[in-house]
Parts: sequence; structure tokens; C-alpha cells
Amino acid sequence: MPIFFRPGIDPQSALYRDFRASLEALPADRLRESIVPMGWITFGRDDRLLRLGELDAATTLVMCGDQDKPRPPSEAREMAELIGCPWVLVPEAGHISNLENPEFVTETLLAFLADRA
Repeated sequence: MPIFFRPGIDPQSALYRDFRASLEALPADRLRESIVPMGWITFGRDDRLLRLGELDAATTLVMCGDQDKPRPPSEAREMAELIGCPWVLVPEAGHISNLENPEFVTETLLAFLADRA
């Protein structure tokens, strides 16, 4: 589970404990039917990096936790460059940046959407 969070997060924090409890509450069969196949899909899928340029840069924003380990900021920057869109690092966040820094993520998304309304 630490791979989802920024390094150094307190495992006793409410966020960490709540996330862990939500995973532990899932029935084993649901895990086998959802999370395990998702892992196989994620790691077994074809590389679509070069197709990112097909996205509409005007309506795309790439966001990444500044301490994301599974998908580090360098990958987010590369994706944004291929799309030609802006990218934003979410401070004090790992892979699940919307949980670790929800205020920043929400404000950034609202500003991005307001600029395009």
C-alpha cells in the first residue's frame, strides 16, 4: 500500500488508515474479480504513448503527484508534451494525489475548466 502514497506519509494518519480499511473491507472475491484483473490489464496492455498526440490538447490537463512512484512526474511531463497540453505537479502527493491533496486538485481542475467554459 505505501506505493500509492508519498514517501514518509504517516501510516497512522486518518487518510492512510481509511484507505487501508477500505481495501481490507473488500471481500476476497471482489478483489479477485476487480483489482487483480485491473493489475493484469495495466501491466499487460499495449504501449499507447505515441497515440497521446491524438488527444485534444485544448481540453486535456495532465496532473501528477510530485512524489508519485508508480507513474513519476517525468512520465507525466512526457505525456503532456506528446499531447501538447499543460501539466501540473500536485504538491505533497503520491499516486493518489486527489486523496492526498484534494484541495489543490479541486482548485486546479476548477480553474482549468473555468478557462475553457
